Amino acid sequence: MKRLLRAVLLCLALSAALPSSAQKANAPPPVEVVPGEPATLVYWNRPIVVMRATVRGFAPAERAERAVRRLEEVPPGVPQEAIQAMPAKLGPVEGTAVLAGNAMLFFVFPEDTDATSGETAELVAQAAAVALRDALAARDAQKQPELLLRAALSVAAATAALALILWALGRARRLTARLIESFESRFPRPVFGFALWRHIADLERYLSRGVILLAQLFAVYLWLTFVLSRFPYTAPWGGRLGGYLVQLAAELGRGALHAVPGLFAVLVILLAARYLTRLASALFGRIEQGRTAVGWLDPETARATRRIVVVLLWLFAIIVAYPYIPGSDSAAFKGVSVFAGLMLTLGSTGFVSHLLSGFVVVYSRTLRTGEMVKVGDTMGTVSEVGALATRIVTARGEEMSIPNSVLVGTTVTNYSRRGGESGALLCTTVTIGYDAPWRQVHAMLLLAAARTAGLRTEPAPNVLQRSLSDFYVQYELRANLQRTEDWFVVQSALNGQIQDVFNEFGVQIMSPHFMVQPDKSVVVPKFQWHAPPAQPEPAPRAAKGDGA
Repeated sequence: MKRLLRAVLLCLALSAALPSSAQKANAPPPVEVVPGEPATLVYWNRPIVVMRATVRGFAPAERAERAVRRLEEVPPGVPQEAIQAMPAKLGPVEGTAVLAGNAMLFFVFPEDTDATSGETAELVAQAAAVALRDALAARDAQKQPELLLRAALSVAAATAALALILWALGRARRLTARLIESFESRFPRPVFGFALWRHIADLERYLSRGVILLAQLFAVYLWLTFVLSRFPYTAPWGGRLGGYLVQLAAELGRGALHAVPGLFAVLVILLAARYLTRLASALFGRIEQGRTAVGWLDPETARATRRIVVVLLWLFAIIVAYPYIPGSDSAAFKGVSVFAGLMLTLGSTGFVSHLLSGFVVVYSRTLRTGEMVKVGDTMGTVSEVGALATRIVTARGEEMSIPNSVLVGTTVTNYSRRGGESGALLCTTVTIGYDAPWRQVHAMLLLAAARTAGLRTEPAPNVLQRSLSDFYVQYELRANLQRTEDWFVVQSALNGQIQDVFNEFGVQIMSPHFMVQPDKSVVVPKFQWHAPPAQPEPAPRAAKGDGA
């Protein structure tokens, strides 16, 4: 009996335990809330709340997706007051539920809050409810035809205004280009042998185009911000664009206010440098013109010295003003400065070589403007001695530009320097046979010089016998020019007079480099001097009082 009673009691215990086990098997899993990877719940293009907790194995991104599906089921026209946040429990875990009427949309747990900001789940849920009301209101407004019509009309008006602004900016760009061209035409001469004004005009063109392009982009930016803000769905985008613009303007304004003291210091330094450069230019200008004499500087080198002093003053002013330039201490500004210095160092090797050679040419006073020189195979009048190159005008009217670095390494013959006030010395050489008396040759050459216009009578021309060769004597006629720039014209006229005089007196001008002596001198008789198609020269006009 005892064994039977024990068996019955065991069966009763098992039968009482079985329903309890089945009930536990069918019960939902326990609520477990752990931190996860944050995800933002976005509805109708608007951020609602940031979820940071993993609940019952659902990650924050999955929770956000499930919440979006519930929001899609919210009927249109739901009252604003129906969207509310209320404390609630999910099992034993306390939190705040965001509801639409009686429908639960999503939970906000304490683990969803940002621990560093000190916010609570209730405050986060309240802010999410406010954002959700705005999103649902925008969803309902997007379906109103009259609102869309007003938005479309305002967008059309804004587009027309944008087109007008872009057209006006295009006209402004063309007008600016014409003004720059007129400015460039007023300064045709190079500075320091360098087309400075042309490069300044190019820089102005690039700057004006850049400013106008920025203005066009700014107009398009404002238009896009306005257009996006007209429609409920894209209004957040327009708000973010406008907010960025306001933030940028505020930062620029604060930066401008902070930069005022530095800009004032830079302005003072530049004004002082401008005053000193004008003072130096005036002083060296007087020395160059001969109105002021100093023992340590010649008028010929005053111009080059003035340029050097002006450049050094401006460089010193830039170095002093550099720390006061807004943003000069930033890493970006320093990087750009280093890059610009590197590019200038690598690209200015030839420029510096020409510039230093120009200083050598100027301070050695090898050449002066207006002098007749010969550089290599080029002979002509010096028109300009620049810092980088020297320009020479040849007999054919061609302007040759010779780099100063080439000029320093080339032999230069100066025909005008030794002449001084007597004028440049013009020399021409003829070779006459030994059968002609040298005294007669001297007299004929001097007669040819006397008949040539453009030669000075004081100092008087003279003849030298340069050599006694095997077949002829070499004679050199020397005379001083009245005007150095008439060198080639006077030389041609002198050669013609020499031929006429030698033919007139029957002296052979051909060098007797022959095998057999001719029977008579090889000359041109006077009656053949004007053989066709040559025209007879007009007879000289008789002077008054000659009694002709």
